[in-house]
Amino acid sequence: LGNPPLRSANALGASATGMTTSADPARLGAVEAASAIAAGTLGVQEFLDALMARIDARDGEISAWACLDAEGAWSRARELDRHAATGPLHGVPVGVKDVIDVQGIPSAYGSPAFAANIPQRDAACVARLRRAGALILGKTVTAKFATYSPGPTRNPRDPSRTPGGSSSGSAAAVADCQVPLALGTQTAGSVIRPASFCGIFGFKPSFGRYEIEGMLPTAPSLDTLGTFARSVADIALLDAVLAGEAHIGLPVPRVTGIAICRSPTWQQASPDMRRALEDAGARLAQSGASVRELDLGAQFEGLAEAQAVLHRHEAFRCLGEI
Repeated sequence: LGNPPLRSANALGASATGMTTSADPARLGAVEAASAIAAGTLGVQEFLDALMARIDARDGEISAWACLDAEGAWSRARELDRHAATGPLHGVPVGVKDVIDVQGIPSAYGSPAFAANIPQRDAACVARLRRAGALILGKTVTAKFATYSPGPTRNPRDPSRTPGGSSSGSAAAVADCQVPLALGTQTAGSVIRPASFCGIFGFKPSFGRYEIEGMLPTAPSLDTLGTFARSVADIALLDAVLAGEAHIGLPVPRVTGIAICRSPTWQQASPDMRRALEDAGARLAQSGASVRELDLGAQFEGLAEAQAVLHRHEAFRCLGEI
């Protein structure tokens, strides 16, 4: 592949069908890859080469990437291969939703009007990823301004279906094994929805757990940085890095309890969705987790309607001029 320059997603080659084999490094998760790189059994450039081959073969069909910084990624991979692992994400590529600033890479926010917007510094979360040893592979497709106008991304499980929004590219790239980890943002359901649609794990943390400086504001009372991965262990590792709790040793997730919550909108869920949630609770309990029912009570009636009003009001204040 050599060292191709920064390029837009539509410059990628034609698509290919079929999944990779289990021997393909592109299928490795972040914990597996970081462990293999630290042990010296996998090179960072070898891992990146497998991911770039996967992108070249598949992304013409999936369109998960708004912009690939291939030259920067290769330079970073060569640098990381020269040194022993010093961070928990040493050599692990990450995709970044195109509403989060990465120095030297366009932050277009899903709009051609901002195609020439080149940030001069990394967002706080991106800086933290770099300190942990990660390499930034590029920017993933977002719905325009992280709202409701979708981008070109298709669902890798079935390209005739939507990947969900607004973090569509991040979810699709991780689901299609084009990158092991990706960042997204959520103001309503923009992490958990595309993760669910694409069949991977999405994590929306509590407000304030991650720094959001350098992220496009759409509704500051609701905006949250979120993450995508193909395993819970990878989500836990990325969470520890972004929260400033990770060291060279990989974190071990600890589960203290799980609540099954049938919110005031429970009756709007389809029968299949209700069964899926109840089945998940039963399987967690069978696996030894402490599972209980959570009743939000009458004070949460009207919460969804209030969220919509707040979202629209703050979005107008943030994006009204645009």
